[in-house]
Amino acid sequence: MDKINVVRQSPLTREDQSDPASKLTVQLSKLLPALLRHAILIFFTAIILYPVLWMVFASFKTPGEVISNIWGLPTSLNLDSYVSAWARANLGTALLNSLFVSVGTVALVVVLSSIAGYAFAKFQFRFRALILLIFIFTMQAPTPVIPLYVLFVKLGLTDSYLGLILGTASGGIPLSIFIFQAYFQSIPSELREAAKIDGCSELVAFLRVVMPISGPAVATVAILQFVGAWNDFFLSLLLIRSPEMRTVPLALQVFFYEFGRVEWNSVFAALSIGTIPMCILYLVLQRWFIQGLTAGSLKG
Repeated sequence: MDKINVVRQSPLTREDQSDPASKLTVQLSKLLPALLRHAILIFFTAIILYPVLWMVFASFKTPGEVISNIWGLPTSLNLDSYVSAWARANLGTALLNSLFVSVGTVALVVVLSSIAGYAFAKFQFRFRALILLIFIFTMQAPTPVIPLYVLFVKLGLTDSYLGLILGTASGGIPLSIFIFQAYFQSIPSELREAAKIDGCSELVAFLRVVMPISGPAVATVAILQFVGAWNDFFLSLLLIRSPEMRTVPLALQVFFYEFGRVEWNSVFAALSIGTIPMCILYLVLQRWFIQGLTAGSLKG
């Protein structure tokens, strides 16, 4: 009976497949959701990219053209605004300061949070869940400004690189521990056990086996912490006093107060220069960044 039913239904199936209208309906049912998804993605991408493109275009305009031709493209590539912004905002020194603080913050956070994340992922100890929960809660905890400032003053860390690095790193460690812990949970424990059987200590197994395959987690933490340290304004404003120690956000603020009302093109040029390092970092590490964000979602 099953064979008879198959034989009887097969001509109808072939007829349905040969019907152009049914083929078109099937194709549209597959195409319309894809078009809708792409339209939504294009819409939100345009919302995000438009202010950045507008800033770059405005940086090539003259001061008068910025006001008279707000929405249009620049008539010529005027680089005078970049030369002016670089010299008067002292962006060279500010970029070096921000780069030193950001790289130092990333290095400190990666070292400390990777060790802590490895311990939370692979070891069982008392109050493990409670300590991890405290780290998670401190991600959104507000910073007590006055005690923080008094502490840094008494430690002699104001107007110094070390003060900025320690202050910025302390705010990024909780999230970084959570990222490393989720990623290390997705790594099979057999790799660690095999390394220990070969004679490696726990530290050597961590450094030679686990960390070399943890590029996505390291890249994710590096990008997040670098961007956070590069854009940090509050801590720099709180601790920095001398002009030669100013980071990019502080230098841009001073430059805006001095020339922002009359030279918007130079302000936009300074902002464009300040965003270049972050764009380069993300373009280099974007593949690992996506992998690090999704790590641990299926295992652990």
